[in-house]
Amino acid sequence: MRLPVLLLLLVLPACATRMGPPPGEPREAGGEAQPGKERSIITTVRVRLERAEPEKGPAEAVALAKAHGGYAQLVTDASVTVRIPAGRLDTFLEKVPALGLVAERRVSAEDVTETHQDLRVRLETLGRARQRYLQLLDKAASVSEAVLVEKELERVTVEYESLKARLEALEGAVALSTVQLDFGRPVRPGPVGWIFYGLARGVKWLFIWD
Repeated sequence: MRLPVLLLLLVLPACATRMGPPPGEPREAGGEAQPGKERSIITTVRVRLERAEPEKGPAEAVALAKAHGGYAQLVTDASVTVRIPAGRLDTFLEKVPALGLVAERRVSAEDVTETHQDLRVRLETLGRARQRYLQLLDKAASVSEAVLVEKELERVTVEYESLKARLEALEGAVALSTVQLDFGRPVRPGPVGWIFYGLARGVKWLFIWD
């Protein structure tokens, strides 16, 4: 008579790993973000710089990143991608103009607070399920019961490790902002280009006064 009881104990934790609060009801601590709590933001920055010797830009950018607690993720001849601690990103960006003339800068911020907290809740639930299965394994009265528990324990463990990897990757992206710096030579207009440049300046003067 132990087997039906064991099956019931196996089904309940398995269902718990897939269930969340009903729509409209608040989550437990660690679920939906509460007002005033710190948000989880993934920040990505792309900067295009112009300088006389663009090939020297990546090395200088890497040195600047290291000075701000960061590191180089990818380096090419005239481009570099660095990871900078989120708390030091603003200070790093203030120093970037020392690497060359900033021709363009784009900043994107993605709020992943709910995803972050949802992963944490699901991981905690799976962790409790794993512990429950380990307890059931110790109490298994037969080989057949032990096999059933081990099978469910393996399934939950695989899901747990997958979620753990996703959570670690997300937290890494939040903690370290990504900055791509592209270096190039200053573009100077030719004789005809100067004509159009002058026309553009004249049109601007007609409509916009600084």
